[in-house]
Amino acid sequence: MKKDKYLIVAFLVIIFGIFLAIPCNFLLNKLGFISINHDNFTTYQKKMEKNIVDKLNNKIGSIENSIENKFTNYFPFYNDLNEIYQNINFYGNSLIYDDIPVRTNSDGEYIFYNKKDEFYYLKGKYTHEELNDRLNIQLNFFNNLSDKVSLYIYLPTRYEFTTLAKDNLNSYVADFVTGLNKNVHVKVMNIDSVDDYKNKFYKTDHHWNINGALNGYYDILDMFDITDNNTYKIAEKKERKYYGSMAKTALNDIIYDYISDINYNPTYKVIVNDKMPEEIFKPREIRLDRDYKYYDYYVSYFNGQYGKVVYDFNNASKENLLIVGDSYTWQIDYLLAQHFNKTHVINLRYDEFKDNVFDLSSYVKNNNISKVLFLYDGGSTLFDQYNYNFEGRVK
Repeated sequence: MKKDKYLIVAFLVIIFGIFLAIPCNFLLNKLGFISINHDNFTTYQKKMEKNIVDKLNNKIGSIENSIENKFTNYFPFYNDLNEIYQNINFYGNSLIYDDIPVRTNSDGEYIFYNKKDEFYYLKGKYTHEELNDRLNIQLNFFNNLSDKVSLYIYLPTRYEFTTLAKDNLNSYVADFVTGLNKNVHVKVMNIDSVDDYKNKFYKTDHHWNINGALNGYYDILDMFDITDNNTYKIAEKKERKYYGSMAKTALNDIIYDYISDINYNPTYKVIVNDKMPEEIFKPREIRLDRDYKYYDYYVSYFNGQYGKVVYDFNNASKENLLIVGDSYTWQIDYLLAQHFNKTHVINLRYDEFKDNVFDLSSYVKNNNISKVLFLYDGGSTLFDQYNYNFEGRVK
């Protein structure tokens, strides 16, 4: 009995010590006595606030995100223990499934791992009824917009939109293309095999790699009736292994990628949020001062988290272009820009556009823009899957 009491006391001391470590680590970090690696901190993305419920949800979400950051980064061994748990779950499921269910990401999409071909992929969270409603909203938005501007749309095809995936959404791609007005220029990335998909997309991340990005670049130029005779040399940046967004969420290092890019540096002037950047805008270098295994090298390398970027190639005899897009634009926006005078890149997730209406029609008129390109992750274009609220925010 006495021995049991000692065990209980020891157990309680350990538990109390672990929980005491959270505020102690936080306080010591604030006072500058210790440092915490912030590479694993997440940022809460506020949703569009249409009413008091949206405001309340944003407030709650922000508080929950703050608590999660404190808990996961100041709790001793939390990340290590969580990684062990996720790996046990992963390998257990691998005994049962060919396409291994992993977990949901922060957007509610489910991550799967294709065991045979060794890559992660996403499956959306919406029912077919919801997808149909969202598709119709997007079609209405783009068709109305096409009456105001010269509109171009490019669709990168992630795995669930190809015919390769089980229970795929490929039919929605066809419905989207045929549902657009005839004056809308649209092109869809072609993926004809699993090997082709793996050649064009990162195995651990939801983005296309430089092969896929260049494929999209040439497809877009074809829509613009522009030819590029340059030969671009592709290189993998092997200074660090890259465990992309899906591997990071899975906390699994079974496979990895390398950031890929081209060795090409054209000369241009760039304005970021109406100011000259104080540092190199696109560093295109792997950060070697980051030790966290799942650090987001894609974001730091291509550096595109800005509301407005304007590339000026000083080609006065050429047109001006507007690109409205997300992180899929970051690898090729400057390549597209070299064929125009000024290229304006707008990202609705950041800065002045984050919570405000974007008057696209006026922007086009005020900046003498001839062409407007929408370049988003395919699901955002088809279904507004991340709730940018194109119809409500873009006029």
